[in-house]
Amino acid sequence: MKIFILLIIFFEVIKIKKLIIFLTLLFSTFTIFTCLAYELDKDDKIYVGGEAIGIKLNTGVTVIGSYGILENGNVYKPWYDAGIKDGDKIVSMNNTKVTDIKSLLNILYIVKDNQTDIRLIRNEETINTSIRPVLSKNNYSLGLYVKDSVLGVGTLTYYIEEANIYGSLGHKITDEEYYGGSIYEAKVNKIIKPTANRAGEKQATIDSTPIGSISKNTITGVHGTTNKNFDTSNMKLMEFKTKEEISLGEAEIWTCINGQKIESYDINITSLEKQKTKDIKGISFEVVDQDLLNKTGGIIQGMSGSPIIQDDKIIGAVTHVLLSDSKKGYGIYLEFMFEDMGITIKK
Repeated sequence: MKIFILLIIFFEVIKIKKLIIFLTLLFSTFTIFTCLAYELDKDDKIYVGGEAIGIKLNTGVTVIGSYGILENGNVYKPWYDAGIKDGDKIVSMNNTKVTDIKSLLNILYIVKDNQTDIRLIRNEETINTSIRPVLSKNNYSLGLYVKDSVLGVGTLTYYIEEANIYGSLGHKITDEEYYGGSIYEAKVNKIIKPTANRAGEKQATIDSTPIGSISKNTITGVHGTTNKNFDTSNMKLMEFKTKEEISLGEAEIWTCINGQKIESYDINITSLEKQKTKDIKGISFEVVDQDLLNKTGGIIQGMSGSPIIQDDKIIGAVTHVLLSDSKKGYGIYLEFMFEDMGITIKK
């Protein structure tokens, strides 16, 4: 592992084994950035997931509705005069960046009822306008309902303890710009089976204590680092296969469809795409496990990220279901998930 320490005036390389982390010294303060590179030997083992997790992604402040503000017998609509519409994303106000609801409220406290600039994003177009907050019941309001995050259920794919890196989901959770987020333990309490051209889903109770943070939301999934609340006691250490080593035929997926119990279900790999660049549909498979078909009808929402195992080695993760046939699904090669967290495999 190798650790690089980068200082403003000079740098020094410290050899440890495989890990490359950048530290920055600024005004006598160390800031530790996410692991930028990590090299796996071909016979290294990593923790394999399968447990359901809650994924909260902070996406910025988006308008989801509006209302008139009744004050002193009058109804005010500051959003109407500013031309704000549902779906608009508030990116700044009073020349201050807006990243979440808390930051918006802080700005309102400073601005009070003064006319102020506000910047929006609508359909990828930047809109600059102005708005005057209204004092209502001792608080200043824009008359807007807003949200600042998306919350869903997915599956943890892998965890590398030495680098403290995890990967999950196997596909992007949203195309919006985001501002980090967290992952949480989750307990599956209900399964909704698929219907005609509509995917089924896991419903789960999500714990309130984070077990990790999100540093990347990419085409290959949600990635990040864990904290002291993360528990590996129910996870198994396992070797992995590269794309070239995977074969058609028997395999299995690990997933949770009841509580927090991880179970293995048989699948048959029917096609393998020869991909050189990142893609989320490299592995085509069909569920052949009758127990899983009876309980879920096949692949359902919330299974994204479920590890795919062949010959007791992890090869990838479930990403999508074929809507016309829920027994059939797609998976991503594990190497592509590694790539987005700077993980390389020693040749």
